[in-house]
Amino acid sequence: MAEVNWREVEKLAVHNVSALVVNCERDFDSQIYAIADDIYRNSAVSLILIAGPSASGKTTSANLLAQRLQFMGVKVHRISTDDYFLDREDIPFLPSGVRDFDNFRAINVPLLQAHVRDITEGKPVQLPRFDFFEGKSYSDGEVIENGPADIVVIEGIHALNPAILDWCGDVSQKVKKISIAPRRGFRMESGQVLAPDELRLLRRLIRDYYTRGNTFEATLKQWKEVREAENKFISPFVSLADYKIDSVYDYELIVYKQCIYKFIKDTHLEELQGIRRALAEVNSMRIDTIPANSLLNEFVHYGELSN
Repeated sequence: MAEVNWREVEKLAVHNVSALVVNCERDFDSQIYAIADDIYRNSAVSLILIAGPSASGKTTSANLLAQRLQFMGVKVHRISTDDYFLDREDIPFLPSGVRDFDNFRAINVPLLQAHVRDITEGKPVQLPRFDFFEGKSYSDGEVIENGPADIVVIEGIHALNPAILDWCGDVSQKVKKISIAPRRGFRMESGQVLAPDELRLLRRLIRDYYTRGNTFEATLKQWKEVREAENKFISPFVSLADYKIDSVYDYELIVYKQCIYKFIKDTHLEELQGIRRALAEVNSMRIDTIPANSLLNEFVHYGELSN
């Protein structure tokens, strides 16, 4: 496993933290731009599938890829598999008592298949819209009418599942598949390594705490089941990807130290001890804003950084 040497990152941050942020953002964007450029050169591609496990940065990556292709003159349509969730009441419970949203059968697979088929055939399609607050699906989403030179980007944890395209035979020339996840760990000065899956958990803890009102205990309770679902429904299809994106930002632990460390520095929760020890080694320094199009905005927000 490749690793980020945290001691070297902090040296750069002490010297000029703004420059560190800019260059880390550029490093990530360059991965997206390289993929967009390659797809642009291949005029046969009309469908892009982007998938990754929880807290990987799928939404931002899909947005940046679409923006880059649009900059080059390609009309892009976006579809999120999240909008194909069944009504919450129709999704079974996990042993923890929460709904199993990570199960492939939690989405309306026949409807998604039908829409992908119609879109690729140039037929107009009205997408569904899932209201997470109400837990209900509505049929009043965006209307897509795909032109012969357009590209459709489908993003979601299940976007690489072959079942989405199993109706249409060999379309390998028309489809590009992208897998995104943190692919490097952080090696702290003590020698401890914060592994990629621990980084995803850290991101999810912050996101759920600030945007969903979840306690850390609630997120941890779900995490084991989330990981089991990933191993069953996501990991088997990573090898199908044409491109793999690393969503690690070398500077992100500085941001997370601001957001969460004060709440976990004295925690006795066993599952948080690795994260607690890693953040304890991060020197406190301020990053008051991060770029508006940064992937890190999926997990943190300006209000958290200014407190």
